[in-house]
Amino acid sequence: METRYEAATPAAPASSAVAPRAEPSTPATSRGGYLGQFDSYRVVACGAVVLQHSLLWTLVPGEVVGWAFVMLLHFSRTAFFFLSALLLTYSQITRPRSTWGFWRRRYVQLGVPYLAWTVIYVLSTVIDQGGSWGQIGSELVRDLEYGYYQLYFTVVLFQLFLIFPLLLRLIQATRHHAALMTASLCFALVLAADLHWPGAFGPVGHATTWIERYWPWSRDLLTYQEQFVAGILVALHFDQVRDFVERWLRQIISGAVVIGVAATLWYLIAVWVGSGTGRASDLYQPVAFLWFTAAVAALECGTWWWYRRTLAGHPPRWRVWSATYLSNLTGGIYLSHVLFIGLLRSALGTLGVPSAVGWFGEVVVLYVTTLSISALLTALVLRTPLRWVLGGPVRSEQRRRLRRAAMEVPLAEVGATPAPAALGGHRPVSRAPGPCGAGTARGSRRSASGRPG
Repeated sequence: METRYEAATPAAPASSAVAPRAEPSTPATSRGGYLGQFDSYRVVACGAVVLQHSLLWTLVPGEVVGWAFVMLLHFSRTAFFFLSALLLTYSQITRPRSTWGFWRRRYVQLGVPYLAWTVIYVLSTVIDQGGSWGQIGSELVRDLEYGYYQLYFTVVLFQLFLIFPLLLRLIQATRHHAALMTASLCFALVLAADLHWPGAFGPVGHATTWIERYWPWSRDLLTYQEQFVAGILVALHFDQVRDFVERWLRQIISGAVVIGVAATLWYLIAVWVGSGTGRASDLYQPVAFLWFTAAVAALECGTWWWYRRTLAGHPPRWRVWSATYLSNLTGGIYLSHVLFIGLLRSALGTLGVPSAVGWFGEVVVLYVTTLSISALLTALVLRTPLRWVLGGPVRSEQRRRLRRAAMEVPLAEVGATPAPAALGGHRPVSRAPGPCGAGTARGSRRSASGRPG
């Protein structure tokens, strides 16, 4: 059986509660509504995931332009990790659950789709590669442990779920949040430097290389701790962050563009001095981590602007193009798109499409077709009883449930005081203290393409 490698790219984030739609001039006053401003955020990040995988499955070593886009598009992984932590925090401080209640809800909600799609991908692999049915058991155990291709994201989230109740309490207990965020970012940069240049870190570099042999860093919680800490802190300080975004939106987006250009130049210089395109576009290097952080900040700013614009009276003409509708499809698209990329790539090769349209044309055809088929499948699945098993958390049901609950629970009944409109106009009740507010992937796992991820 050929060896396959996985590209570190995000999966559907942990679902969570989020703010009922309200005119910008009329803040919502409900408790823990649905945060609709993140619908367009999900759509953009999910589109970037599929595009990045479409590139990976058609690239060959030495394709300088293509690998540059692979590095830049990997911001989508960071975007979903950040959003997952933010929404987990928001949900826990607006509707507190016990530790056991939190674990039961999150592991079931994400674990069932993870198991279902792991089984689907294992069966697809055995059939595609003409393997023996006797090997299904070992393949299944291995993929459940490490995560099949894009499903590695779920393995990391399972680790976050395990420590999240304690982590949130610890962060809420300290007042030095700026220092905490600074320390988290510095640790992320040092770890990235160590993973990219282990030889320069002596015994520490040897230790990280040794750890890699037993548990890949691409599946390790520590690799993504900066995004998790940032997501938690943004949720806890949502008012201040939203005010900052309102004032500095253009500057944040412009700064991200500058950092993106700098990261691209760094990559090009690395290639020019002799690095391979895979290593030069490595996700685990400081310049990549800086770009991912800046890109997520810019994405949050841009989608917040779009959300306010939509509420101000500029909705899309067709419902199917609205962020609300498209965000319903993102979970299913993420879970299923790798299956269709593999099938479509084989079909395109058989039909001679790559030689007829060239590399760029092949990427466009693969991307558009994969996205369309995955979206269509998800739209159909959402109409069946299997919608949450194969599509992940059903966001349309969440919206209805949370908005209904938010309207039915007056502030006076929950003993809360009005909170910022940015978080649905509530403050947490007394039970929830605190404000409220890859190139080549490490620890490579198998991918159906046989191409490096």
